[in-house]
Amino acid sequence: MAIIISKLRQATRISDYIPVKITARNEVTGITVAGPFSGKIINISNIGSCLLMKQVMMGSYHIFHSTREDNSLFLQLTIDLPPNIENVKIPTQPVWMDLFHQDDVRAFKMGVEFLLNPEDGQKKIKKLLAAIAHK
Repeated sequence: MAIIISKLRQATRISDYIPVKITARNEVTGITVAGPFSGKIINISNIGSCLLMKQVMMGSYHIFHSTREDNSLFLQLTIDLPPNIENVKIPTQPVWMDLFHQDDVRAFKMGVEFLLNPEDGQKKIKKLLAAIAHK
């Protein structure tokens, strides 16, 4: 069952571990420039999410820094939660990144903000949040 967190946050977040694939894409050409990277969504709201990732480099591409340095690049999250959520793609931009240490686990946490148009995007996010809350 998902845990809902709302203290000191801009939006209510749902905490869970949801598998996600992350690709870096060029919004002008539509070309994938890096990825897919594997990760987990560890919390999500209607405006963004926090990702947990073991790998942030692919060749010379750094998923956070390279994307932030080029305004034509964005990160695309692909989420599958059968049977209701299949191959949902959400465009995002990285906002922050930090190291994650817990026992023997060393990874990276990255906050991303959703880049969705207000009408269709919010419908997609509401459906995703409902599916996560009831899984």
